[in-house]
Amino acid sequence: MSNPDMSNPGATRLARMVLALYPPSWRARYGDEVHALLQESGGRRDVASLAWRALPAWIWPPAHLHDRPARMRASLSTGLLAWSLLTGLGLVFAQLTQFQGFHPAGHPIINVSYLVFDAALALSIAAAGLGGLPLWLLMLRRACREHRRRDVAYLLLPIGAPAAFVAGLSVTVRLVGGADGVSPWWFLIITLVGFAAASAAAAGPGLAMRRLQPRGPALRLAATAGGVAAAASVVAAAAIIVAVTGLCLWARGFAGYHHATIPGVYLALVVAAAAVTAVSAARGTRAALPEPEHG
Repeated sequence: MSNPDMSNPGATRLARMVLALYPPSWRARYGDEVHALLQESGGRRDVASLAWRALPAWIWPPAHLHDRPARMRASLSTGLLAWSLLTGLGLVFAQLTQFQGFHPAGHPIINVSYLVFDAALALSIAAAGLGGLPLWLLMLRRACREHRRRDVAYLLLPIGAPAAFVAGLSVTVRLVGGADGVSPWWFLIITLVGFAAASAAAAGPGLAMRRLQPRGPALRLAATAGGVAAAASVVAAAAIIVAVTGLCLWARGFAGYHHATIPGVYLALVVAAAAVTAVSAARGTRAALPEPEHG
């Protein structure tokens, strides 16, 4: 007899929504089986358990579900979102420390952390931009040639979303900014909108890759460059951790570093974004390496 929870149309819709959290390759292979299982014997606990396992399925998908190009595309899509979040967190760090001209005396490790962060972030952005450009151009040319308007729109999001954010930021600062800049609440709103714009810019190429399924040297170059960008961003994240920890210990009078909660939440986000970025990039880089010869 089927579970009453799953015989409810609402519960069935919930199960479909939870399955939608999984990568397309996982859904294509296991979706029907899991849905049938939930219909027969599953309940809310099974749905919750299934939802909990969705994130690992994106980060560590079963290797047999992907060929090498598919693994590179999946890693690039996931890693690009995590990398954009980590880069945004880094820019928030720079805004609240270096851009304020704050250099605590007697603690050179913080100044060194600033320098390491600057160099690592610059390298990460350069590697991601230069390494991903050939793949982006390849997909854009194909989308234009085949008149795939949706894919063209996805591919233009990395340009359009930041441009819209900068234009909106300029207008907002003029309207609500004062002699000391915008208020903390407006800074929070601007930051959240900035993260939304960064997410849209990063999601666009990932959606286009899922639809266009590119292969070849440009994809391998992008995956390899993603590994370099991820490694540099992890170094930048380490510099952020050192600097923020030092500010909490030695500069309690500066900004919000006298209270451990906000820096603690911020550092937790940095660590999580760095971990997902590193794992995704490592998978993509391994898939981009030549297969070993067996003899």
